[in-house]
Amino acid sequence: MADGFVPEVVVSNQLDKAKAEISSFIDSNTEAIDENLPVFFGQIVTLLDRAGVPIPDAAHDEFIDAIVYRVFTVSKRAGDVRFVNRACEIACGMKRKKERKAGVHLAAAARLMKLGMPLAAAAFLQPYRRHDAAVGCWHAYCYYTLYKDGSTEPGYSAAERWNYLKSARQYLEELGQLRPGLQRLVRGELEQDPWLSEPFWVMIFLATEWMPENRWFLETGLLQAKRDKNDVALVKMLQIGLIRFPGDMLFYREAYHLKFEQGDLGDALGLIRDMIQRFPGDPEPVYYGLRTALYFPREGVFNEFRTLAESMEMPGHVLCLIDYTYAYLRGRQGQATLCLDEFHRKYPSLNYYSDLLRFVTADPPADRESACRAVFVSVDHFCRRMLKIAET
Repeated sequence: MADGFVPEVVVSNQLDKAKAEISSFIDSNTEAIDENLPVFFGQIVTLLDRAGVPIPDAAHDEFIDAIVYRVFTVSKRAGDVRFVNRACEIACGMKRKKERKAGVHLAAAARLMKLGMPLAAAAFLQPYRRHDAAVGCWHAYCYYTLYKDGSTEPGYSAAERWNYLKSARQYLEELGQLRPGLQRLVRGELEQDPWLSEPFWVMIFLATEWMPENRWFLETGLLQAKRDKNDVALVKMLQIGLIRFPGDMLFYREAYHLKFEQGDLGDALGLIRDMIQRFPGDPEPVYYGLRTALYFPREGVFNEFRTLAESMEMPGHVLCLIDYTYAYLRGRQGQATLCLDEFHRKYPSLNYYSDLLRFVTADPPADRESACRAVFVSVDHFCRRMLKIAET
């Protein structure tokens, strides 16, 4: 490779292969590794140094995080806090950036939570609770668990039960004020661990009860539900949001897109009509009407929203593209061509886009369904940018 350049995908594939092999080794040699952690992690670093490809610092340190996560997952000593602390100390010492401790500490906390040791887990989560929404929820969950289920850990006091609940609520209130992003620290194996979704959702739903006026918890829940493709949680978040914040377009926007993607065009249309009443003069719901009507068999629905869009003076170039898409999706190639010709003539500064559409759709496609989908997605993104409609 020229000048010694190694594509990122090559490094990533090599690390994934090494990770799989080492994970298998850990599973088969758990007790020996537990007794010789410094030697084991030293061998991991040596393996990375001799990988034959240059490994960036971040990838190197995230690899260490993944190995620690695996060690804690299978170790019979993961419930020994002294062992966990020692493993964290050794692993962090093997990193190129010694200050990157979050991945190791969060791996320890995740395992301790699963083992029913919320006090010990909370100690590892404490430094990071303000920097990642999920971590903040896990931290509050530890105290909620102490209130709800108790613990056999040293330091737990049944007499403090209601104080644990108070702490859980205070930490959530603080999180709702700070409003950190998602997945700032939760990556790799932690991000893929399905068990960790439980403490997150428990606290998100509690937060919507304890702090009903704080929209951020609902917004965070929506974001996580979409990332996880968790339609059940998504619907619950939307139901709460639509009732609690009826004047907020965000929840209508998300509800509309969910119905549209699920193919529930009738329900989507009902939401659109509600939006038009709640947000008069806003072009966004009218555009959604046009967007949805593209797939309605009855032309009357499209004509209704097309007339409404004209009456509110929606930009002509957007309407021209909608007309083109409507014709193309219905197989009216001649009409679609005329729409592009009009677009090209009236809006010369946007000829780059009409030329692109003309080039892509000039010949009959081998897979018409895929071609229609591509045209719809492209025009939809273009029109939403033109109308300054927020992305979902």
